[in-house]
Amino acid sequence: MVDNFGSDKKSYARENLVKIPVGQVEIGMFVGELDRPWLGTPFLLQGFEVRSKSQIRSLAEYCQHVYVLKDGVPLKGPEVPVSRTMPPPPKKNVGTLLPMQRSRPGRAPQVIKPLVRARPAYEVLEPVRYEHAGARNVLDAGRVNVKGLLKSAQMGQMLDTEAAESVVDSCVGSILRNPEALLWMTKIKDMNEYTAEHCLNVCVLAIAFGRHLRMSEEELRLLGLCGLLHDVGKMRIPSEILDKPGRLTQEEFAIMKQHTVVGYELLQEQSTSLNTAALDVALNHHERPDRGGYPRGLGERELTEFSRIIAVVDTYDAITSNRCYAPALPSAEAQKIIFENRGTQFDEAIALQFIQAIGPYPPGTLVELRNGMAGIVLAGKVRFRHLPTVLLLRDANKQPMEERTVELDLTDTGTLSKEFLVKRTLPDGSFGISLRECRVQSEPVFL
Repeated sequence: MVDNFGSDKKSYARENLVKIPVGQVEIGMFVGELDRPWLGTPFLLQGFEVRSKSQIRSLAEYCQHVYVLKDGVPLKGPEVPVSRTMPPPPKKNVGTLLPMQRSRPGRAPQVIKPLVRARPAYEVLEPVRYEHAGARNVLDAGRVNVKGLLKSAQMGQMLDTEAAESVVDSCVGSILRNPEALLWMTKIKDMNEYTAEHCLNVCVLAIAFGRHLRMSEEELRLLGLCGLLHDVGKMRIPSEILDKPGRLTQEEFAIMKQHTVVGYELLQEQSTSLNTAALDVALNHHERPDRGGYPRGLGERELTEFSRIIAVVDTYDAITSNRCYAPALPSAEAQKIIFENRGTQFDEAIALQFIQAIGPYPPGTLVELRNGMAGIVLAGKVRFRHLPTVLLLRDANKQPMEERTVELDLTDTGTLSKEFLVKRTLPDGSFGISLRECRVQSEPVFL
């Protein structure tokens, strides 16, 4: 699917699109919109160039007509904000306030290694069902330890870096055995514990993404540590600003932005035992490739790979969580925002790979099928990302039923009725289905 997003047609205005029947779609056309929501189709995100007859057949299976790009240069659409709506950061040079300076003109750019490592892909070592109980224990223990770490930061005490590394080690172990189980656990949200849960979720998501990129175990541990500690500076931000339910004033937002500098300084105190990558990420995870970020307005070539990765993962988890100032959005909406802001707010290659890694229905997503049945996505499929494995927990009348497993990729071969395709995603708690209370059986019972 990467090629679908590699086009220079990043965005387009509605007046640049023309409606045509699917039967008139030809190879080379750029499809900008469908006659139905993208989430209910095998096409990962909005906008792709038709490059094969199989794509046309898929369009015909799901749509009556589509909107294709007319001749001409597509217009750049408005950037979708991914944080609180605030004025752009001030242009004044704040570099003198920080321990690191902006790169000077003429400085040699850093050497960028390939994003996807040249090593074999990881194999699944444990069936997802067997990993579920262990993954729940990993996340429960991790939440306790992370809250302790953040409390230490808030009180001005030394951070227990050994505890942080222990949390990361446990997460890496579970994700190497099977990433789907721990990814499910990151869907269990508690707004009252947002900062601690967010730090742990970013750690988990970053490790899972690193596994997708075939990073070494050493890299996974370091990336996870960076994710775990990236927001530690928020513990020194006044609670009336950090937990404010409404829009921040310019003065409040200026204080909020200081969490990156404060986090750097807090971690610098641990410099004797903490990898410098964690300091770099704490300082730079709100920087942007287009220099519109903070605290220093650095550009793409001045940002490390881990900082650019955490910037994407941090945004994804934030958007899919209930925050004091914004309700959670579905995973597909978060991915769409990341996709639309690739190359400006986010590193383009990292954004596209992250979307590939997460897929349209991540584990732990509540779904309703076309036939009215409902359940939870247990695992995705490598080839059929839009056809996951689903635990069915409600029948067509939304009444509780004995857990049954259905493999939606069987709809592709005709073995299973297309009435089992996903109709829509649902928020946690819909029809009485609770991610927190659901316990996956160790042995599947198929429909």
